[in-house]
Amino acid sequence: MNLMECSIVPPDLKEKDPRPFAYLYPNMIRNDDQSFIAFIKKTQKHEFYRSVLSIEEYAHANGFILLPATVMHWRRRNGFGHERRVRVGRKSFYLVRENELTEGEKEKLLLHIEEVRR
Repeated sequence: MNLMECSIVPPDLKEKDPRPFAYLYPNMIRNDDQSFIAFIKKTQKHEFYRSVLSIEEYAHANGFILLPATVMHWRRRNGFGHERRVRVGRKSFYLVRENELTEGEKEKLLLHIEEVRR
């Protein structure tokens, strides 16, 4: 499996865009606190993944793979330094070439991709 073709962004990102919901049903969101909070959470998650998607496109264009920091060992993360680290919100991602990945990182990355796709 070619890791350059894999994405850590959910494939249905564009279909699950919550922003039209606010335009179509503004009173429902405005009058109910639970609906408002749920809408805000969905919007934040969607914006996070849109940011990750743009960074991932940049990484693929330059021959890198976007690797979540949770997949890497902490000593290895420290070895990469700040020049190849990208932060989106509170989460960190690293720009790594495919030949620099260890076997454990490849396995963890594939598990992470399957988890995101569910």
